[in-house]
Amino acid sequence: MLKKISLITLFTFGSFLVADDLKPILQMGYDFGGTTLATVEHDGYYDSSINKIRAGQGLSFEMGAVVDSPNLELQFLVGYKFDNDSASNGDVTWDVIPFTATAMFKSRRWKMGGGLTYHLNPALAGSFKGYDQDGKAFNDKADDEYQDAIGGVVQMQYRATNNFSIGVKGTFIEYKLKKDNTQVANGDSIGVNISYVFGERSRFR
Repeated sequence: MLKKISLITLFTFGSFLVADDLKPILQMGYDFGGTTLATVEHDGYYDSSINKIRAGQGLSFEMGAVVDSPNLELQFLVGYKFDNDSASNGDVTWDVIPFTATAMFKSRRWKMGGGLTYHLNPALAGSFKGYDQDGKAFNDKADDEYQDAIGGVVQMQYRATNNFSIGVKGTFIEYKLKKDNTQVANGDSIGVNISYVFGERSRFR
C-alpha cells in the first residue's frame, strides 16, 4: 500500500505545477528481456522457428503530459504494452497497462533520469488447437493473470529537436501470479523509444 501511495503522490505533485508548462506528449517504444512466459513453434515447409513471449518484451504506446522547466522535465504517462505471436492454429498475447512518472534532468541536448512505473492487469492469454505428429488432438491454453506491480525506470534521451527525442529505457519490475504468489515472472527489460512533445515550435538544436 505504501508503494502505491508514493506513486499517486508523484502524479498528484505534477498536477499542482504551472499549467503553462504542461505539454502533451506521445511516446512509442520496444523493450527486450524478461522471463519466458510462452513459446510458439512455427513449422514451415522449408524451415521452422520458435518464438518466445517474454514478460519484459513488447511494443508500447504511451501518452500523457510533460512539465517542463529549464533544467528539469517531469513526464507523466499512461499506455499499453503488449507482445503477441500467432500461428495458423492459434495465438498468444502478453499485455499490461503501465502508468509511469519520471524526472529527467536536462543538459544541453540530453535528458536523463528515472522514476516509478505501476503496471495494471498483467496477463497472458491465448490458445492453440491441432494435432501432434502422432495424430492426437491437443488444445493448449494460456490464461494467466498476474497481480498489479510497481517498479522502477531509468531513462536517457537525446533531443534531436525541441519536440522530438530518441533514447533508451530500462525497467525493473516483477509480476506475481494471482493464483500462486510463489510463481514470479521477471519483467526487467531494456528498450528504445521515441517521443514527441506538443506545444513548442520544432527546431533542430
